[in-house]
Amino acid sequence: MATSGRPASVSILFWLAALLAILALIAIATGTVGIPGVAVPPIDIAAVEPWLLVLVILLGTKLLLEILKPVFRQGLRARVPSEADIFSMFQVFSYTAWIAALVFAVYVLLGGNLGQIGVLGGAVVVAVLLYVLQEPLLNVVGWAILVTRRVYKLGDRIEVNGTKGYVISISPMNTTLREFGGWLSGDAFTGRYATVPNKCVLTSNVFNYTKDTPYIWDEVHVSVTYESNLRVAEQHVLDAANEVVGDFMRDNRAAVREKYEFRDLTAYIIDEPTVRWQLRDSWVDLRLVFFCPAYRRGYYESEIVKRILDKFTEDSRVAIAYPHVVSVPFSRNAPPATISPPQ
Repeated sequence: MATSGRPASVSILFWLAALLAILALIAIATGTVGIPGVAVPPIDIAAVEPWLLVLVILLGTKLLLEILKPVFRQGLRARVPSEADIFSMFQVFSYTAWIAALVFAVYVLLGGNLGQIGVLGGAVVVAVLLYVLQEPLLNVVGWAILVTRRVYKLGDRIEVNGTKGYVISISPMNTTLREFGGWLSGDAFTGRYATVPNKCVLTSNVFNYTKDTPYIWDEVHVSVTYESNLRVAEQHVLDAANEVVGDFMRDNRAAVREKYEFRDLTAYIIDEPTVRWQLRDSWVDLRLVFFCPAYRRGYYESEIVKRILDKFTEDSRVAIAYPHVVSVPFSRNAPPATISPPQ
């Protein structure tokens, strides 16, 4: 947002000092506030009271705009990426505020009730603040939910609002993640930091990789031709998985089972390497399911794939399916097809 050469804090202090000076003069002139050791005769300001109130309204409006200028910018930056658009919106708001101030001033000069002016002006200010500060307020509410419900904590690996990362900082406004995944496979760290507003806890799904245990389940897909010995291929896949992660899964199955909320769920937990079959157009998809530490998913997946390839290479009974084109010769001299009549 475009600003003048004077810093925002200086402008706010200047207009605040001007407003306080006017209010102090009015209080001293009317005898509401006395100066110790100085006798000031009270002055009847009834004739100019409306004009003084108009001056207070105008100075208060200017002070309010100076205060709201940085607040407006911060509150809308997340939703309006262009600084020019934010500046234009603040200009419209400024014009509206000045029009409202002039209406109040005319109302005062015509003998309007000051109590009604205060209530109406306060309502306008509160409405504007709620609109501008709705994003920060939502972030604070999200932070309160994080703290009380323990959706995630420092050190957890989470995915929120499409961003995956390791939680390194939680503040009332946002959560800072050390990003993993992204353009890299296997959940490797990308080297970037990601800042996620806490309101995402209220508005989007939050996936926590390590809320109760540090383990997650993963799959390795192996495409095998229909001409292969599929039972042998399945055994090779299981052998490769058992060599890499089998003992680890069996040693930690009890720790995984005790974390499930309902006893019935334990009957469906895959606690040792398991292969699922699925038919495809030109191959059979063998899907190996296993669990491993969340932070080493890429390592275990890579080691299993390497061992599967070694075993398939050594056994001629199995072959990996891959996309290819088969050419079928065609001859124009071939005899036409004949259809025998039904008997």
